[in-house]
Amino acid sequence: MYQIRNIIIPISKQPDLFKVLSRTLNLPIEAIEDIKILHSSLDARVKNHLKFNLTLNAKISAKLDLNNDVQIYHEPEPYLQETKKISDPHPFIIGAGPAGLFAALALVEKGFQPYVFDRGDCLEKRSQKVADFWKNGVLNEESNVQFGEGGAGTFSDGKLTSRKSDFYTNQVTKYLLKFGAKAEINYEALPHLGTDGIHKIVLNIRKYLESKGCKFFWNHKFEEMEISNDRISTITVNGETHKPEIVILAIGNAARDTFEMLSQKTVLESKPFAVGFRIEHPQDFINETFYGIQNDFSISGPATYRLTAKALNRGVYSFCMCPGGQIIVASSEKNSVVTNGMSSSGRNGKFANSAIVVSVNEHDYGTGLLAGMEFQRNIEQKCFIADQPYFAPFQSAKDFMKALPTKRKIETSYNPGVHSSDLNAIYSSEIANAIKTGMKVFEKRAPGFIEKGIFIAPETRTSSPVRILRDNVTFCSQRLSNLFPCGEGSGYAGGIMSSAADGFKVGSIFKK
Repeated sequence: MYQIRNIIIPISKQPDLFKVLSRTLNLPIEAIEDIKILHSSLDARVKNHLKFNLTLNAKISAKLDLNNDVQIYHEPEPYLQETKKISDPHPFIIGAGPAGLFAALALVEKGFQPYVFDRGDCLEKRSQKVADFWKNGVLNEESNVQFGEGGAGTFSDGKLTSRKSDFYTNQVTKYLLKFGAKAEINYEALPHLGTDGIHKIVLNIRKYLESKGCKFFWNHKFEEMEISNDRISTITVNGETHKPEIVILAIGNAARDTFEMLSQKTVLESKPFAVGFRIEHPQDFINETFYGIQNDFSISGPATYRLTAKALNRGVYSFCMCPGGQIIVASSEKNSVVTNGMSSSGRNGKFANSAIVVSVNEHDYGTGLLAGMEFQRNIEQKCFIADQPYFAPFQSAKDFMKALPTKRKIETSYNPGVHSSDLNAIYSSEIANAIKTGMKVFEKRAPGFIEKGIFIAPETRTSSPVRILRDNVTFCSQRLSNLFPCGEGSGYAGGIMSSAADGFKVGSIFKK
């Protein structure tokens, strides 16, 4: 099997890949026995002339000369060993986000029947509480956009991008396909599920796990644990004491009370993250600016972008871009505002949004173990006003750049509403100036990006502010031999795919 890179095809055509590969390799078409698309990315460097760049796997009877674009294909192989033998058929998993669900999938395939605890609701009840919050401002601090079945990614664009393409990432993709994802996620460079797609898949994963004997415990909060001889001896969930043999910790990055408890029990470290705003533009502007107007968007999909800059020795970049999506309130603590982006699988909304964030570290929030977490919390509380609960502060990007008030009314996808505010006052001048410097770079890349952009604040939950330190080989906590941190909240992932893959890896190391 050969891997053939850089097969360029205009998006307006539906080519016969056998003929394309025959011409590219100067081979008789009969020599090509089978073709599979391994990777497909959209080349939008020339507006109005978009192209697909394909990487193909091809079974070819002829022998080819190898070069940078023609290589022998090797299927990724597992590289982790089953190193941890446990006798309890019911390993405990704390958290039912991507990491927890995929740790459970790895375990049930080995005959285990894990118990999965989540402080939030099952998806059906969780969705009702989220809808109530968005409509009426009634926040449930235990079951919301951050907490509950599926994790924070359940209310998102559902991006499946990953920097890795190893065995474990491939396993995640295979399971997603098994549980209802569209076939294109197997090769698209920027695959996504959309909120509606995620909901369907999460429900199917739950049904499959339950059919294998896995049990879910909703509205069950991990509250405390006792330590004896460098092991967890007991844990407390909803006031009840349990004695699990092992605990897989798959919490989200919003589990601040859990971080506080863990800081007294095991080894954590503060880690950098990023903060900023969400920016919203008309999707038509983004389409024209990045893809051009002479384009069939039914083939390419709505335009996306990824922008980066260096400013004052900091990284400034767009993050979690949601074409055709909406900005949502994603708070998990009362009297605080958090924003995020979400879209359906169709990405057919009139607005595009993304986070515009700048990297921050101990220089910004201090050296305390949980100082980054408190820094996030202070920003979120600063953005809350009591007379308009969970309304988000906004400012046009143009006015933000000049520190002027935005007096005009705006149209936005954000609910429940927005109020005009000087966003320069939310962060330090150093952070605000870094964002301004980055925006000037982005304006050169995309003229009108500032003029047509609206900032809505704040974006604070880009990644976990702490890392729960673990052994690189055994995945167990550096202090507790039967605690196995994984996923985004533990500081080892940054999205649905990487969290799921990390959870699957941890689940893979156990044996009966």
